[in-house]
Amino acid sequence: MKKLTLNQLSKPIILVAFFLILTILRPSSFLSASNLGNVLWSVSVYGIMVSGTIFVFLLGGIDLSIGSLCGLTAVTCVMTIRHFNYSTTGVLLGILLTLGVGLLAGLVHGVIITTFKVPAFLVTFATQIIFLGLSMIFTNNKILSCQNPPAFTMIGKNPVPIILMIIAAAISWFVLRKTATGRYVYAVGGNPQAAAISGISVTKITIMAYMISGFTTAIGGIVLASMTQQCMASTGSGYEQFVIMAGVIGGISLLGGEGTVPGAIFGAVIIGLLQNGLNLMSVPSTQHGLVRGIVIIAAVGFDALQRDPAFQGWLAKRKQARAKNA
Repeated sequence: MKKLTLNQLSKPIILVAFFLILTILRPSSFLSASNLGNVLWSVSVYGIMVSGTIFVFLLGGIDLSIGSLCGLTAVTCVMTIRHFNYSTTGVLLGILLTLGVGLLAGLVHGVIITTFKVPAFLVTFATQIIFLGLSMIFTNNKILSCQNPPAFTMIGKNPVPIILMIIAAAISWFVLRKTATGRYVYAVGGNPQAAAISGISVTKITIMAYMISGFTTAIGGIVLASMTQQCMASTGSGYEQFVIMAGVIGGISLLGGEGTVPGAIFGAVIIGLLQNGLNLMSVPSTQHGLVRGIVIIAAVGFDALQRDPAFQGWLAKRKQARAKNA
């Protein structure tokens, strides 16, 4: 029987630990079906977004603009629905236009990064500012409500966002694990030079990855706008932190070539449990950022420790010692 590695065991151990701690601290409220359902509902936007952004992470890239793009796509959807007098036609056109905006943003990122060899960090940092500026112009920096029609508001009602997250994650998992395209993504992320020599188009894979990231971000923007039944320039602000945090906690290497969709969704759930636990324990919101930062550092440190040759050598020696004693 094959033994599980430390990396494979770490995620269920962390999840069980979170459940035990929160159950002990808040036994009457945490384990209720409604609370756990709300946790999944609250992280569904992160889960949808990271299901696409994982393609960028696996290439060793980064997309800092997804928070602002989430806001811009939410604004696009709501403004289109309002323009068509809250009709079902407006909802359909709004969704299609919003998805197009997400794809276009990803295309622009991919083309600039591959054509001009500009680091992804700089490109997406610049577009983060641009997308936020566009949202402020379109909304005149005001809140735009959208409480109708039901065809739009139902998108954000539980359990629809959770179902969309599961579908997005399942499609991404299938593409990455069961198709040649997925193998190309891992190959380019692991060693782009070797991938290019073997005939893989690094440019096409990179552009595709950023377009997928933009597409799932647009879906996240639609869901978020429906959840809140409104939009504003700051909608989605800071969501890039949660998505990156979900990826890191889920075991995705930001250096590229390593990570899984289930791991990314696990990271999103852990974020939800952490946020839920802080709220249940009445921790002031001003301290939430501090806690999230500590968790990110701990996750990165644990990931680095598992990759450290010295640590792996120490583990191997321990196993040999136990085997001899046995």
